[in-house]
Amino acid sequence: MVRRLSSAERGAIEEHKYLMSEAAGHDVGFEAAARDWEAHHAARWRRERQAAMLSMQRDEIHRHLWIESEKAQRDLGTQAKLDWIGKHAAQWRKWYDREYGMGEA
Repeated sequence: MVRRLSSAERGAIEEHKYLMSEAAGHDVGFEAAARDWEAHHAARWRRERQAAMLSMQRDEIHRHLWIESEKAQRDLGTQAKLDWIGKHAAQWRKWYDREYGMGEA
């Protein structure tokens, strides 16, 4: 079963194809580059991408915590974090997917 590539994965493979083709002195083709990328680079690329996304999400949660705590004039802690998750997480994820090319190609 061949899984669909996200636009971000497709872009990473295209970049990898370019580098492989330059090293080989000829066009290696998308399929060969995709196989090599999956075998040697995909797991690390996905881990790093996930870590970056989670870091950005944490920043948004902390920003929400600060804003809501300022409004309440007290530290809302976990309450504000859960509030962000309930009210904003799904929309933020859609924004992130659109902005950073995680949607299906």
